[in-house]
Amino acid sequence: MKKTAMIFILLIASICLATQLNLSNDIYNSIEVANLLINLKKDDLQIGFLYKDSKSTYTKLGFLRVKSSDAAISVGGTVGRSWTAQMKIEANTYGLTPGHYYFDFVISPEKSYSTFKISQKVFFGNNVLNFSDYERIGDLSTGFTRVYARFQNREIGAYRLNEGIFAGFFPYTIGQTGEEGFFMGAGWMNGFSGFFAFRSRWVLGSSSVFVDPFVIIKTDSAVFGIRAEIIGPVLKGDLLFTGRQVFFSVSF
Repeated sequence: MKKTAMIFILLIASICLATQLNLSNDIYNSIEVANLLINLKKDDLQIGFLYKDSKSTYTKLGFLRVKSSDAAISVGGTVGRSWTAQMKIEANTYGLTPGHYYFDFVISPEKSYSTFKISQKVFFGNNVLNFSDYERIGDLSTGFTRVYARFQNREIGAYRLNEGIFAGFFPYTIGQTGEEGFFMGAGWMNGFSGFFAFRSRWVLGSSSVFVDPFVIIKTDSAVFGIRAEIIGPVLKGDLLFTGRQVFFSVSF
């Protein structure tokens, strides 16, 4: 009896550790259990499978082998009343040009879309370029870009929100790469506009939560929004509120 109970507990624990849940506003909900894929839609339950593969590359530094990059891909599909196909690609580079790249493609007769996330840092001497971009392309599209550059002790940058782009400077930053800081600038978004943002980092267990609230000020109105991202070994999530649209996803 005790052996049966222990086997049952280990089975449940292994399933929970292999489960990934994605929740998105008006997009789709899916659950991954090992190679089993379940899509939960409004009036449809779809079941299918995923193929997963990963690879790492290493560079020799003397007697040491240092990881230079890694990549993972998953391709799968589900069927029910309808069908859905999806592909995810995630890659990381290390060294003087550390970067993170994430691509998610979802295709179905009802709704198709793609999500892109790019984070890239480049070091050249005492100068730094830090670029991050979040894009959602489909029936509803949105995007958010942040650029930080330190050049000859000057900290400048830019923000982009959908069709608006703003250039300015960082009067206050934290860290070598300006990952946190206050930005103020001006640009164009359906007219001349001012733009202010403050990106900060919060620790949530083994994960980091980056919160970037912003305000766009025009002559006759002001628009408030927020961009947030959870980065961790298990828990990951994205939030983008533009003042009119909300996009949210989480996986663990």
